Amino acid sequence: MTTGSSDTRRFSEFFQIRWAEKLGDLENPYLIRWTFIFFGFSVRIHHWLKSDDRRFFHDHSADLLSAVLKGEYENVTPLDPTLPPGPGNEKRTKVCGIFNSLRDFFGMSKSIWFSKATQQHYLDIPKGGAWTLMFEGRPYHKWGFYVPRKTSHKWFEHPESTTTRYTKLMRPILYFKKYGIIQTAAYQ
Repeated sequence: MTTGSSDTRRFSEFFQIRWAEKLGDLENPYLIRWTFIFFGFSVRIHHWLKSDDRRFFHDHSADLLSAVLKGEYENVTPLDPTLPPGPGNEKRTKVCGIFNSLRDFFGMSKSIWFSKATQQHYLDIPKGGAWTLMFEGRPYHKWGFYVPRKTSHKWFEHPESTTTRYTKLMRPILYFKKYGIIQTAAYQ
């Protein structure tokens, strides 16, 4: 199961701060984040240490705008959202940090990307990690991972035979309970 550790301060129903929240395995987190929530909207600073879970694509609870400040990563989206990640079903978009170099600073448009909440993706983080600044709207749906309806070897061996009726949105706590956390010390 995914876990988090943070110093959370709730000032009112509408204002909250989460400080240095570690996600994934607490000994080997894949992400450390600082979150400021104002009336349902959030501003987040992410320090990416390792990649998202690559086994299945996930979406988010709200539309977001993300800017890479330092480092880089690849935003991986599906060519066919009814299929799992893998060769032939991944569109990779490299996103470079604004403050990596003068060239990246003036080419800032390559450092910023927008995503609808329902857009499936995962982030592939190279060694060295990345720092990002993310603005997220008010949540309007529950986020999760797009997994097969029935876990069978047939689905993994022949993913081209699947359709949307074979995938479902699995909430993160159930997902990590069923599939485990793979972002161990050796994972990048």
